[in-house]
Amino acid sequence: MSITMKSRGLAAVVAFAALMPSVSHAAAPSGCKTFAAAGSGLNNSIATVMAKQGAINIAEARGYSVQGEAKLISCSSTGIFGTECKASAHGCKSAH
Repeated sequence: MSITMKSRGLAAVVAFAALMPSVSHAAAPSGCKTFAAAGSGLNNSIATVMAKQGAINIAEARGYSVQGEAKLISCSSTGIFGTECKASAHGCKSAH
């Protein structure tokens, strides 16, 4: 597989993570939400990075400031396609 194909695959994963819907928690303070994303890669490390960064990117793109670090929810093998991980990031709107 060429490097170009790997780059395209990673770009597709980033695009997929950006489309994941956000999930809000009932116990979260007003103006705060938890955002979820999925990422995949050839191994667990790559999939983890893609999922965590995807959750952060979604929160920031919607105008939220991420509080703390993104948290890994789970990872599972997708067979010959590598690994898929899910992560979440907690973000709050800034008071103006």
